[in-house]
Amino acid sequence: MTTPRAILGTTVSAVLLVCACGGGGGGSETTSTAEDGVLRVVALDTQDFDADGYRVAAGEVTVEYQLSGFQNHTLVVEGRENELRLEVENGGTDSGTITLEPGRYILYCDVAGHREGGMEARLLVG
Repeated sequence: MTTPRAILGTTVSAVLLVCACGGGGGGSETTSTAEDGVLRVVALDTQDFDADGYRVAAGEVTVEYQLSGFQNHTLVVEGRENELRLEVENGGTDSGTITLEPGRYILYCDVAGHREGGMEARLLVG
């Protein structure tokens, strides 16, 4: 059952997403907002994530990491590598939780050469 609070949260998230992505330099950046309190990140075999940026609410964040492909990938939060490290391979899924204060973070894959190849994304926690 959808509650008025859930509808309000979804509406506010959508408005923030539109404001954050509007009026730019014409790039093809995409931002994904956590739904149902779960941040879903998909790793691609092209050494990339499914979005350039992600948004979550501050506090305890559940991260679901899924692989679309077969190549081994990890997901860590820059500066918080010891608190969350997810690893996927062969189309698998991994999940975990981390507590984050409001701010800006970087998600990246720490497999040798992947971050240098562009496998990182912004994470905005509000």
